[in-house]
Amino acid sequence: MSLPARIGRYEVELLLGEGGSGRVLLARDPVLRRQVAIKVLRGDLGLTAEQRQELTERVRQQARAAATISHPGLVALHDMGDDDRMGLYLVFELVRGPTLRERLHDGPLAGEEVARIGLALAAALTHAHAAGLAHRGVKPENIMLAPTGPKLTDFGLCERDARSTAYSAPEVLASASFDAQSDEFALGATIYEALTGRRAFPGQDPAAVAALIASGKHAPPRSVLPGLRGFLSLDALFARALAAEASRRFPSCEAFASALAGALQGPRVTFLATPGPVRSSIARATRRWQNRVALTAAAVILMLIVVGQLRQSGAGENSAARIPRASADKSAPWMHRVVPPLPPSAHPSPSTSASASATSSAPAVESTPSSAGRTPRRNEAAAAKPGTPHVDP
Repeated sequence: MSLPARIGRYEVELLLGEGGSGRVLLARDPVLRRQVAIKVLRGDLGLTAEQRQELTERVRQQARAAATISHPGLVALHDMGDDDRMGLYLVFELVRGPTLRERLHDGPLAGEEVARIGLALAAALTHAHAAGLAHRGVKPENIMLAPTGPKLTDFGLCERDARSTAYSAPEVLASASFDAQSDEFALGATIYEALTGRRAFPGQDPAAVAALIASGKHAPPRSVLPGLRGFLSLDALFARALAAEASRRFPSCEAFASALAGALQGPRVTFLATPGPVRSSIARATRRWQNRVALTAAAVILMLIVVGQLRQSGAGENSAARIPRASADKSAPWMHRVVPPLPPSAHPSPSTSASASATSSAPAVESTPSSAGRTPRRNEAAAAKPGTPHVDP
């Protein structure tokens, strides 16, 4: 396809991509001096003039309705116009980042990322549904993974190939009836693929895909990806979101996304609350180090206790040695009295003085200045009554 130099006032730079019914071009707005994304209908759809006119009018109506809402999860529509060569064109904000389809080329996404994407997209869709609008084309190709979060693009431009059919609810295939419930079905099919890496309703033939969708049969996600077996409620959750009967689905896209986030985060919360035995070498080394620290701390505490007891015992012995004198000073005042000396014949020999003093029960004579100047007469009188202490007047 040869690109026009201009579409309306916009200067076309290059082709960004194309889908089943439209092409996306990178262009520059010379008035506002910014880059934009322009979407135009493909000219090789094989439509009659009447069919193309009907599609163009429907897209125009959807674009006008989409321009009335604003949400961080929706790609903003800046402008709309008719070009002599390209026909109807829509001008969107330029979102930098891969589509979910491009991201899935590397395989399924992690559960936590899928939960975040689901919550963001569901919030955007629920916001549109509250305004009475249905997206009509929720699928990986229409989800931009911007640095600020996922964004839904392409309100109203519904493709007509098997890739689009795989995300269409049974009521859409039967009567082209779009509403919040059909958007929820498409979101469920999209999230299923993001989580498992495969479509819920695979196939290249639109009729065969439509038959699978009408039957409501799809492989339970836990049977598709072994890593999902621990998330016990996933199968029932997707069975409800992808139910053939709209009445059996969740009441809103947000309700579905909240249940999805709870299902994907539940096992992690349970594991953190009741951890099982850790068997890694790092964990074993950590436990050995913790055991050594605990043993060292216990030894230090025990040593401090023993040292404390020894200090207490030594202090007790020293105090016990001092107690008799202190007790004698207070409870036996007679120890301060002077006792008359024994007669010369009663003095022990030097060899036996130590044992005699140790075994004698008689009170010892305390040498004081008052007893040093006693007269012999008084000593003799005291000796006549050895058991009677003499007290100085």
